[in-house]
Formats: sequence, structure tokens, C-alpha cells
Amino acid sequence: MLVLVNVILPVFLVAGVAAIAQPRLKLNTHTLSRAAFYLFSPAMVLDALVNSDVSGAEFGQIAATLALTVLALWFVGEIGARALRLDAPTRGAFLTAIVLMNSGNYGMPVSFFAFGEPGLVRASLGVTVNAVIISTVGVYLVARGQSAVGRTALRRVLAVPSIYAAAIGLFVNLVGWTLPETVVKAVHLLGQGLVPACLVILGIQVRQTFTERHNGDHTPALALAAFGRLVLAPFIAYLAGHLVGLNDLARSVVTLQMATPAAVMSLILAQEFKANPSFAARCILITTFASLLTVTLWLNWLL
Repeated sequence: MLVLVNVILPVFLVAGVAAIAQPRLKLNTHTLSRAAFYLFSPAMVLDALVNSDVSGAEFGQIAATLALTVLALWFVGEIGARALRLDAPTRGAFLTAIVLMNSGNYGMPVSFFAFGEPGLVRASLGVTVNAVIISTVGVYLVARGQSAVGRTALRRVLAVPSIYAAAIGLFVNLVGWTLPETVVKAVHLLGQGLVPACLVILGIQVRQTFTERHNGDHTPALALAAFGRLVLAPFIAYLAGHLVGLNDLARSVVTLQMATPAAVMSLILAQEFKANPSFAARCILITTFASLLTVTLWLNWLL
């Protein structure tokens, strides 16, 4: 109960305030998302790595854990999609719902509330790796068969600013350099905007998904996608973390991030590549509300 009150409910409370205020404030989620993606997130990653004890080896282990988990989920998801005989557009939305987690808007705040600054540092690295996964595996799953998928994925990867921030931060950390105090303070200040921005975006997006009309088809696929995202994904991540030798804190953070709901990016990709966006939206809505219970249970086990 303490985990629910102290860790999960603050996330839903802030997101809920944003959702309630949205009709009056009419906040531009596109602008907020771009600010979070291009400004707050790379600043958080750079600030975290420059001032952290995370080694290049641990970063590699986090990336390996996430990659192994995604490959395993992809394999299981393909089996499920074939068993359910899903059409190609719905299969793309189904697979991305299982594979892509909401590590940014949801996972980072929860990691911070649960594990403090050390948890946030490792969560930010997970977000960086997840951005690459979204831009490669995510694009492929919803757009396979389209001739431009390879070029699209490459462009998306090269446009992820957190990758460059992570590279700079790791380099500065490993060689023992010290950035000018003015730069350090500016980067830290900018990075502090990420968590509140993520929660505001989450609240607005959930409200939009909730108010939109969706058809009632593919109920078994929705249930399987929710189980894969909220139960199977964190279980595989925990095993993969043990396999690659992650320390307890990093493994708990990665497991927690994999326990988060379906990524909002899965809806964006589904809309862009016409991969049943209605199904993707329902996956996000169902897994977000169900995570109130499942993430609480995972945290009770991890803490």
C-alpha cells in the first residue's frame, strides 16, 4: 500500500491534474513533446552521466538487457499474432504495444520516486536505448513491406538527441573531465523539466485516448497485448538482467521500465504508417490504467 501511495499515485495525480486542466488550458502536446525530446531529455541524460557513477560497462549491460527483452517479446508476439490471425495493420500495432514501453512519460517519474536520483540516472539511460529501439524495431514492425522503412528508421535514429548526449556524458565521465560550472548548472536546470513535462504529456494523451471513439474488435488481442506488456515484459527483463550481470539497482530499474504501459509512440507510429491506430490507442489506455495495479505489485517485489 505504501508503494501505491508514495510512488504510483503521485504519477497518476500529476497526470490527472494535467488531464483535467487540458480543456481549459488547451496545452499543445506537440510542442511539449518536442521540448521534452529535444531539450529536457538530452539535458537529463548529459547531467546524469557527467555526475554519476554509471560506467560504460553498466550502460552496455542496460542496453543488452533491453535488447534481449525486446527480441524475446518480438518472438512471443509474432506467435500470438499468428495464433490470433491478425491482419497486417493490427499485427503491427499489436507487436509495438507489447515491445515498446512508456519508459519516458511513465517510467522515469516512477523510477525517480522509487529509487531516487540513482534510479533516475539509470532510467534515463534506458530511455535513450528505448528511443533507438522505437526508431528501429518499432518502425520496422509497423512499416515492414514498405520500401522506405530502412531509410525512415535510419533518419529516426540519427535524429535522437539523447544518443549524442549519452555519448558526450559517458566520454566526459570516463576521462574524468569537469565541465564549466555554468554549463553544469544550465544543463541540470534544463534536465529538471523532464519529469513534470513527461507527466503532463502523459495525462493529456491518456485523456485524448479516453475520449476518442474506438471499435470493439480484437478483444483477445488487446488482452494478450496487455499481458505481454505488463506481466511478461518485466519478467523477461528481470531474467535478462540477471543473465548479463546487471547490479541489483540497475536490474530493478530496467525491470520497472519494462513493466510500464504501452508507449505513446506506438500510437504515433501506427498513425504514421496506418497500422490500426484505434487498436494502438486502446492498448495504451488499457495498459495505463491496468498498470496502477501491476506496477504496484512489481515495485512491492523489487523494493
